[in-house]
Amino acid sequence: MTDVTVDESVPSTHSSVSLRQQDLGSALSTTRGLGFASIDLVGLRGLCEHVPVNGTRADLRAAARTVLRSGLRASSVNADPGSFDGHDDPDEVRRRIDQLLGFVVDAGVPLLVLPCGEKTARPGDLPETARMAEEINRVAETASRRGVRVAIEAPYFGRPVNDLARTDALCAALDPAVGLAFDVSHIEAADESVVAAWDALRERVAIVHLRDAASGDIRRVIGAGRVDFGALFGRIDASAFDGDVVLELETRDGPYATKHDEVRAAVAHLTAICEKQEIAS
Repeated sequence: MTDVTVDESVPSTHSSVSLRQQDLGSALSTTRGLGFASIDLVGLRGLCEHVPVNGTRADLRAAARTVLRSGLRASSVNADPGSFDGHDDPDEVRRRIDQLLGFVVDAGVPLLVLPCGEKTARPGDLPETARMAEEINRVAETASRRGVRVAIEAPYFGRPVNDLARTDALCAALDPAVGLAFDVSHIEAADESVVAAWDALRERVAIVHLRDAASGDIRRVIGAGRVDFGALFGRIDASAFDGDVVLELETRDGPYATKHDEVRAAVAHLTAICEKQEIAS
């Protein structure tokens, strides 16, 4: 396997969801082999459980040890322990989050990303903004005492907080310390401007997720959607953003023989955009 050289201008953090068919240890090893310095660890129930959200404390401690042995910097945990909008048992969600916080501390991860609203909600449902904000604020306060920041992924196409207006409304009820995971695919899929969303939400953004998208489709391979990565990178650079930018290739029906080929192609595509910008400037 030929290593990818990850230029400092493009994402140096890789989401483990890209390698969801591998176990945690293999995904970490593959990520290092592909040339990445850090990893966004994923615990999404039923999709990618590198972080065992439904596991025991012993399971989570074992996973933390695996992360520490990998030599990768763990930038964040992107987890779905359930949501606080009435679709899940809130006591069970709190229990899972408490266990996740133990993992985050054990693995030395500074950021825990949580969802806001359940996917099973009907498309027309208005988000339970007050209820979610109250619970997320409580989680963020607890996490802060343990040296961990909490962020929510919003906007999120397919969940109740699915556009910029609803994200603004939720943010107004959240503690200023709660960050946002800014996933460009969810914004593009909702037919909103990624650049306008960045300008509106920049002060809250704790981490950026990169994946291409088109209207109604969040799972395009990089370069096969409508996201203007050049414009986004220009905004990120101009704002002196110092958080992680994560390559998150949770894609389907790509033209590549392997996920390794898709990662190499994505890095090459994004590097070319960065180099073109540097020449233009």
